Amino acid sequence: MSTALVAKVARIVTKWYGRPTNQEVLPQMIDDTTYAWRTGVFEATRVFHAEDPGGPTFIGGNLRKPDSHGRQ
Repeated sequence: MSTALVAKVARIVTKWYGRPTNQEVLPQMIDDTTYAWRTGVFEATRVFHAEDPGGPTFIGGNLRKPDSHGRQ
């Protein structure tokens, strides 16, 4: 059950960040997910009671580093 909750919280955080593809935001997203999982709150959302937004998370490794021109 805790793995499913972490994934749900990660989806909430990922959605809040706008489903970014830039890998540079990954450390902040991990910190935000960990904090939200520990406290139960992320940006005034009670994550354990919120509806699961579905969709991908940053955990899937689909974030990419920008190329030498800053494109992703």
